Amino acid sequence: MTTSSPQSGAGSPSEVHSPAADGPDAQAHSVAIIGAGPRGLSVLERLVALAAERFSGADTPPTVVIHLIDPYPPGAGIVWRTDQPESLLMNTTIAEQTIFPDASCSFVSPNGASDRFGPNMAQWYRDEGGTDPVDATFPSRTLYGRYLRDSYARIRDTAPDFVTIVEHPTTVESVIDLPPVEPLGHTSTDPETVPPQLVRCEDGTAIIASAVVLAVGHIPSAQTEERARLAAFAQRTGGLYIPQGLPAEAPLAEVAPGNRVIVRGMGLNYFDLQTLFTHERGGRFDPDPDIAGELRYVRSGEEPRLLLGSRRGVPYRSKPICQAHPRSPWPLRYFTRENIALLAGLDDLDGDRKAGARFNDQLWPLILADLRLAYYSTLSRIRPEAFAGDPGQLREAIAEAVSRHLTRRTWQETHPEAHESTDLHAGNTDAAAKSRQHEAAEAARQGRVTREAFAWSEIEESLVPDPAHRMSLHELLNPLEGREFDSRGPREENSLHEWMLDFLRADLHDSLAGPEGSAEKSLFTVLWQSRLLLKELIVAGHIDRVSIDMEICGWFESFVSGICDGPPPQRIAELLALAEAGLVEFIGPDMRIEANPDVSAPAHGRPAVTGGDPLPQIFTVTSAQVAGGITGSVVIDAASPTNAVSRAADVLVHGMVERGQLTPARLTLDDGREKFLNGLSLTPRPYRTIDVEGTVHPRRFALSIQLSSVQWGLAIAANPQTNAATLNDSNAAATAILDLI
Repeated sequence: MTTSSPQSGAGSPSEVHSPAADGPDAQAHSVAIIGAGPRGLSVLERLVALAAERFSGADTPPTVVIHLIDPYPPGAGIVWRTDQPESLLMNTTIAEQTIFPDASCSFVSPNGASDRFGPNMAQWYRDEGGTDPVDATFPSRTLYGRYLRDSYARIRDTAPDFVTIVEHPTTVESVIDLPPVEPLGHTSTDPETVPPQLVRCEDGTAIIASAVVLAVGHIPSAQTEERARLAAFAQRTGGLYIPQGLPAEAPLAEVAPGNRVIVRGMGLNYFDLQTLFTHERGGRFDPDPDIAGELRYVRSGEEPRLLLGSRRGVPYRSKPICQAHPRSPWPLRYFTRENIALLAGLDDLDGDRKAGARFNDQLWPLILADLRLAYYSTLSRIRPEAFAGDPGQLREAIAEAVSRHLTRRTWQETHPEAHESTDLHAGNTDAAAKSRQHEAAEAARQGRVTREAFAWSEIEESLVPDPAHRMSLHELLNPLEGREFDSRGPREENSLHEWMLDFLRADLHDSLAGPEGSAEKSLFTVLWQSRLLLKELIVAGHIDRVSIDMEICGWFESFVSGICDGPPPQRIAELLALAEAGLVEFIGPDMRIEANPDVSAPAHGRPAVTGGDPLPQIFTVTSAQVAGGITGSVVIDAASPTNAVSRAADVLVHGMVERGQLTPARLTLDDGREKFLNGLSLTPRPYRTIDVEGTVHPRRFALSIQLSSVQWGLAIAANPQTNAATLNDSNAAATAILDLI
């Protein structure tokens, strides 16, 4: 193996890399991997490993040149770069990361030599001398970055001699389709006749690539009109607006001590901001001597004041993972491949026939049964006094309901409003049919499936008389729905602040009790396993595409994320401490940011500051459920960007979409309307790109977040011992690329 980088002479500005230019072998084949974070690294690993398997025994193996193009170091990329603050944590554990395949992967031969694979992160961490429990420790992002960098070094150093890896620390500006060699007017999609592609980089490097892999990850997104308006207003009036993006890359140094910062979004990006404004500004969290698991905050004086809001008004629940309670697999009893096959009238899910399942009406009842079983089994163990009768009656009712459900196999049978929909398309304008269809659609849109059916409620209420002990998924999804508050201040009557303290404290202590000690946290394990199975079913094509978009992405994704994708318990303890220290104030749900009507332009005098904030209070934020408003000088959009390719604001993807080389995927809804999706239009695995004319490019592949049109809940990394989709994606792409040689 040989490796080179611009610093060592290869890839210098204005240099052209072509198969012939990279070595004396005129039959060299070049691959450009655009984006060298975890997804790009995984493709590199598969290319190197498969090339070694295929060609190492050949008398004259082909020369393979792999170009890694990323302005940040290969492996870590921008998100996991190793020079960011150590205080920033992942929200997955050490044991949940790997770059390398293992025996669980379907593409690995049962008799294959496992020693050719590298270590997963847990093995690497122990080899590096780490002693923390890998199943319960949320590592720093820099630690994961170091694992990725070491993985890259291992892949590079073990590559065979006929594989050359060239690093290009730059960005790609365009991928150009070179003219075909066919006669004028004749086109072909045969890989043998489709010409290579020209990859142009910002530093002047041009690469002629036999195949191109787009693994670009998160890309900048064009601002919405509302966000652009906020930014322009802040610039005019002396405040500050920080748009969506990685918190570690945001200009947070511009936020001064004492600034009143309105943060929109209470997900993982917020907790990164919280860390950067406290830990990284000299603040300190000490254990509370009076309450186990809680903290007290010691100010440094460098902190801003944080005003927090979001659509739901509450952060994601913290993960119930700690040293006493590491995450463990939960055996699903009802939401199983066997039951899904039975609903579809199939012998199994391994054949060519697809289940065509609808989520709300066919799959959700099975997941709901598993959720009820876990919740009430846990409750009966930790609080037997909550039951007015034998808890076994609930388990019997759950089993009976599932048995009845499994006898209704087709979507038409479980979705009666479909008949009205068909009548309407046929021209039937019966008002009652229209009304029933509208009511059914509206109920689904509002997430009616998280509310309990009447028959179940009757049994539940008789056995669990206190509503506080019953499982309420709707309240879990929208805990502030229907509540109104007279104030936001601490120690005030009917205050949002006091409600939030109780909410955060309950969530923290439930997490520290773990799934076995909290009925609500037992739902985490069920939803985690259910999501893994759903991902497999979607990739295999067993779920109706409209159902994926309108139902799974329409409401279930938000629900499961709110319970499964939250921060480590430590972060909730820190938020609670900051609120009690007076550095955090809560806005409420459905927050609305507007210009402060009392603000005048700087030319006409600056408005008064508030609470020592050195900037003018140019923003007012309100919630319809909380009396009064709050003013602030800074707005930070902490919500995750949509990553919609149609809104791409980077040079590469935006340019390829504009030229028609890439196009957003489209979905035809039940009523015949067509909808653009966030992800790219792609073939099934190995995910070749499709252009605006519908033509498949045989030498261009896409991975990472842009797969959202064909996958759901894309993981950052592969999980070990799970036959991870990420590794299967990379293996399929690498196999297809080497088949071109």
